[in-house]
Amino acid sequence: MVASVYAQAPANHLEGSWRLVSQRSIYPDTIIVTLNVPPSIKILNSTHFSWGYQSDNGAEVLAGGGRYSIESDTLYTEYIEYHTSEALVGAAVPFSAHIVGDLWYHVGDFPSGFQLEEVWRKIE
Repeated sequence: MVASVYAQAPANHLEGSWRLVSQRSIYPDTIIVTLNVPPSIKILNSTHFSWGYQSDNGAEVLAGGGRYSIESDTLYTEYIEYHTSEALVGAAVPFSAHIVGDLWYHVGDFPSGFQLEEVWRKIE
């Protein structure tokens, strides 16, 4: 018997794999802009997200994930169930989000007091 694989249509416009293009972390007294980011990948299925990062020299590995919801074309919320930073576990982080071409722009306010602005590019 030959097994067949059928492609499933995405459940929403964010479902798929994304590579981080740029990141800006805004704290009350500091702005950190990261343009040449080491590989960071975010993967979304119809209900969950997961992301991972490893520094160029392999000394640092970060990861996180959990459920997500899409409330409208411009509001995306991550419900963090696991994260390298234990303080974020259990947090709900709403992001304003929009897609232009193959780029996903999102901005979210974290409970720890900083704002995160990211640009992700869709991986085909």
